[in-house]
Amino acid sequence: MDLKLNKTLKCAMMVLLFSLPGFLFAVDLKTYQTKVSIDEKGFYKSILVSGKEILSDGQYPILSAAKNGLLVLPKSLQVNGDKFSLTMEDGEKIILKVSQTPVAIVYEIVSINKSYQAVVFGPLKVNINEVVGEIVGVAQQNDIAFGVQSLHIKTNGGIPQELAEKYSKAFNYRGDNTDLSVASIPFYNLAAVDAKTGTVFQLSARNRENQEFRKVQQIKNSLTLPIKGPDAKIEGAKIALFGDLRSDILKRIGKIELEQGLPHPMINGEWDKISRAAMGSYLISDFSEDDFDFVLEKTKMAGFKNIYHTDPFATWGHFNWKPSFVKNGDEGVKQLVDRAKAKGIHVGIHTLTNFLTTTDAYVTPIPSKKLLKQGVLTLVNDLDSNRTDIEILKSDLFEMPLSLNALQIEDELITFGKYEVVGDKILLTKCTRGAFGTRKAVHSKQNPLYKLWDYPYKTLFPDLELQDEFAQRLAEIFNKTGIKQISFDGLEGSMYTGHDYYATAKFITEYYNNLKDKSDLINDASRLDHYLWHIHTRMNWGEPWGEAMRQGQVENRIKNQEYFKRNLFPRMLGWFLVRTAERKFEATTLEDLEWALSESAGFDAGYAMTINMKTLRNHGQIDKLLEAMKNWDELRAVKAFSANQMERLKDPSTEWHLQKVDEKNYLLHPLYISKPFTCDLAGMQPGQPGGADWSWYSPKESTFSIRLKVEGDGAISNPSFTTPKGVIKIEGTIASGQYLLLDHEGNATLTDKNYKVLKTLSTEGKAVLPQGESAIAFACDSTSDETPAVIIRYITRMEAEKVKL
Repeated sequence: MDLKLNKTLKCAMMVLLFSLPGFLFAVDLKTYQTKVSIDEKGFYKSILVSGKEILSDGQYPILSAAKNGLLVLPKSLQVNGDKFSLTMEDGEKIILKVSQTPVAIVYEIVSINKSYQAVVFGPLKVNINEVVGEIVGVAQQNDIAFGVQSLHIKTNGGIPQELAEKYSKAFNYRGDNTDLSVASIPFYNLAAVDAKTGTVFQLSARNRENQEFRKVQQIKNSLTLPIKGPDAKIEGAKIALFGDLRSDILKRIGKIELEQGLPHPMINGEWDKISRAAMGSYLISDFSEDDFDFVLEKTKMAGFKNIYHTDPFATWGHFNWKPSFVKNGDEGVKQLVDRAKAKGIHVGIHTLTNFLTTTDAYVTPIPSKKLLKQGVLTLVNDLDSNRTDIEILKSDLFEMPLSLNALQIEDELITFGKYEVVGDKILLTKCTRGAFGTRKAVHSKQNPLYKLWDYPYKTLFPDLELQDEFAQRLAEIFNKTGIKQISFDGLEGSMYTGHDYYATAKFITEYYNNLKDKSDLINDASRLDHYLWHIHTRMNWGEPWGEAMRQGQVENRIKNQEYFKRNLFPRMLGWFLVRTAERKFEATTLEDLEWALSESAGFDAGYAMTINMKTLRNHGQIDKLLEAMKNWDELRAVKAFSANQMERLKDPSTEWHLQKVDEKNYLLHPLYISKPFTCDLAGMQPGQPGGADWSWYSPKESTFSIRLKVEGDGAISNPSFTTPKGVIKIEGTIASGQYLLLDHEGNATLTDKNYKVLKTLSTEGKAVLPQGESAIAFACDSTSDETPAVIIRYITRMEAEKVKL
């Protein structure tokens, strides 16, 4: 730290540039590497980072406000010690407490009139935008960086949606949406907006003391309940401004966390934003306590430090464990965690955050009064306990189709089948009374009938108070069991409360603050927002379902890496799936897997490998696949691949094989993998030998490996391949659904559809392919009158590259 600067900061809160009695013309605020000047109206006059001016042309206030849907800007600024008093255009005052330390300049709102619905810190535009971290709130260009950070969950990145157009027009900026594999985030929800000619910083806080009707999803006027306590008020909204050398900006955020009391999670004694362990790969499976030792053995074989259960809960809400997972609840899970810990492995779980299953005790038999409501419906008539057609006054709450169509009146839940608008009324038909195990009852039309929010997963939601109980229960699970990893899937469900990013930050913060041991914790979620950047360890987006490994959201996985990089966040490639053979897909091959592992190495990003217990037990090459994961990840962890190799590994059109020579030395083989070639024996003329003539290509003269599959009825035997370099013959019979695998050393095996070895086959000759295009003759014998198809792929290797551990 600059000692002279430190002394200055301690001795003088700010430097007055020009002043007259009772009227201030300008003020300087300083922190290490940064100097901010504010004029007499409360607008930025200059921002210097490392001596370089970055403030864009234009008028940018330190704070603006919204009142009755109109923007209100500062008119004058007065300073008394650390209090900045802004007189606004409407004559009201907003008072900030301002502090400056070597780490950051901090603004905190200490007084504001209740007539203001929202405040925005800024918006502030700077002229650097080479790299814009839209979520973390940092812009970088050349050798400098500048950022703005929220210091409280009530201060959100972005501005309220209803004010977006007004701010966009008033300050002449707009940015592109951030499109990710999980979402498209509009510019008004970003802490930092790339406005093409610079970066606009926008953080905001809303008054949440009163009941409102806000736009949620497609419902224009969804009931939004007030918040209790200090979070409801704008007072206490707080931000930090800071600049630094580009190379030091991430460390600067870590210092801000420590100084300002923000979450600062640690893994292996390091801050998780710089820890290599934050990008550790892990295994996902559907294990139980009965097969836990087996899955730990496989986890160890892959070199993973975390094993994660994809679906452990019987209910969401109280988060009761599935009996098929553990028999003895929290204590049973603790025993598994302890067994894993003894082997150096942590256990993790998946959940859907605030999604509430209808079998949970918050729903049945007596539903909580805190189920999340869209709004209130008005009954036309009293309800007896058996009425299944219900008449209500017309309402706009039916504009968005839902799944459960759930209603709540007193202690009864009701679902309806259809609704029909009849004049100024709506008729709900095919109603189920006493739905979800609640009790049918008689109700007066004076009682409010609530329409509930639900989700297509056939779940309900809690309101903001009840979601605190969800978060506390998850923290209790961690405290009781020692679990160290969780994914908050469906985190956006918290926004159904109408409280936007405050609600998501509230859920995760409530959980985090109730943890007794935060060390070595790994959190991720389906959303990353500005404040939760501090708590979440990483995001791991990219799903494998319904696609072959090379096709599962490849472009989005790569796009996500740039998002993580510009937001100074650990990188992950998402989930991949190792499968056994099924109707639509073949079993995962080593080549499939190494394609994913090479992407991981190229982007220096971890991943999750999803392998269910059936696959772990039945895939014939599972140990070989797990060993490949270990080898690739060990090299990635110590940055063993050169920059040139990583750049080539990133390319999803390339294929690679990593060969372990010994404990320290590896060979990295670029591969050429052919398209499938098919020989349909049904197309042969009578008496014609089985076979085909093809043109094969190899970038380099090389031995080749073969994966041959027989499909349809019947079998083939004694296949051979003739190339300009010789002939390779394999003795044996390959039946329908079986594979012949020939490796680069000339070893041949017969396997079932899941690559489980059935027998070793004899070979004669050598499989060599010249460089360039070659005429290839394939021949085989048919063992019966049946005519199967033979599908063949070949692989050649380029010159190996050395890699050292």
